[in-house]
Amino acid sequence: MFTKKTLAAVILAGATLVPAASFAANTERAPCILREHRITSVTPYRIQEHVGRGTTSRLAGAQVFVQAERGLTAEWLELTLAQHIAAMHGAGTMKDCAFDVKDVSVQVAPAGTGFLVRLIARNPSQAEEVLRRAHLLVG
Repeated sequence: MFTKKTLAAVILAGATLVPAASFAANTERAPCILREHRITSVTPYRIQEHVGRGTTSRLAGAQVFVQAERGLTAEWLELTLAQHIAAMHGAGTMKDCAFDVKDVSVQVAPAGTGFLVRLIARNPSQAEEVLRRAHLLVG
């Protein structure tokens, strides 16, 4: 019984690592992964921070609207974007890819006729660079 469970765990782990590994191998030649989808708008992503008794708004990255495609789900889009980010850590740089900014994270949510992809940076200077690169995707 233990052997069957162990074998099942190894098979499942391999099934998730093989696509990620093959994806990582193609990252150097491939353009930014978001170019595979139709981007219709990019807006600044701002967060509210509490400072004393007041709140302030600061730039945290970009919100990218990806048009819906047949068979594309928010979960699948988030998974492929997260794999792309992980693969980029060992690959060559992509000077205009919004994911090639240090410590960027991604959140995806359904939004009407598409998906809202939030590219979130750790600090304001990185957030400005993420937003600049995201604007290059519209078209």
